Amino acid sequence: MSVRVDRVRGEIRKELAAMLQRGDIHDPKVAMSMISITDVTLSRDLHYAVVHFTAMGQELAEVHSGLRRAAGFMRARVGRALGLRLAPELRFEPDLSFTRAEQIETLLKTIEIPSVDGDEHRLGSGA
Repeated sequence: MSVRVDRVRGEIRKELAAMLQRGDIHDPKVAMSMISITDVTLSRDLHYAVVHFTAMGQELAEVHSGLRRAAGFMRARVGRALGLRLAPELRFEPDLSFTRAEQIETLLKTIEIPSVDGDEHRLGSGA
């Protein structure tokens, strides 16, 4: 990743987070939830950005649809704030890494390991 792409990616993340924190997005599904921008992936030509987010307070699907509706507005604000001639098209994607981590942890807890003495022990049970 080039230095410029990495710098712009970080600035986009900061600007989007600031917009959400200031309450610039008036969509009720977005305004009523606590949204964190976890990562931004930017194409090399700076035309496309995938914004990963997590949300609390509303259903993730509702927040996702609210962010998609506000994407054009947010794109214009990002372009203006960063002084970009062409602002990247923003595509929002929920960050499911926390959900997947919980699923993996739950699966690991269900694994039964036979011990040398013949008793079975579960991972994560402390025994």
